[in-house]
Amino acid sequence: MERGKYKEYKIPISLFMLAISLFLFVIVAIDFFNLTILPVNFQAFLTAIGDWSYYIFVLALAGVLYFTYMLVTTVFQRRKFEELIFTDSKAAFMKYTKDLELISKRLGPSFRKRYEDKKDQLRVK
Repeated sequence: MERGKYKEYKIPISLFMLAISLFLFVIVAIDFFNLTILPVNFQAFLTAIGDWSYYIFVLALAGVLYFTYMLVTTVFQRRKFEELIFTDSKAAFMKYTKDLELISKRLGPSFRKRYEDKKDQLRVK
């Protein structure tokens, strides 16, 4: 596997982890307010973990915040990369070379390859 290949899967990973964190957050928050809308299985689970539900609440909240941040920044970086790479002007490309290089490193090998191909196409050193 290429180095940094996991970066290609940031969006699906962050969506999956966000869903899990959000699910745990909602379940524990409902338990805190003693609402009786939870199925018996979830109530039994929350009763079994006892005081650990506070730790799960804090970890789930941190997970929701972190994975939301990771998802949003990755989507914005991909959009910016697509906007900046879609030029046929060498001058415009040179203007954003540093931004493109930084973003392509953050997004993974396929974006890095697209950046290098565009540099070759426009004959930029």
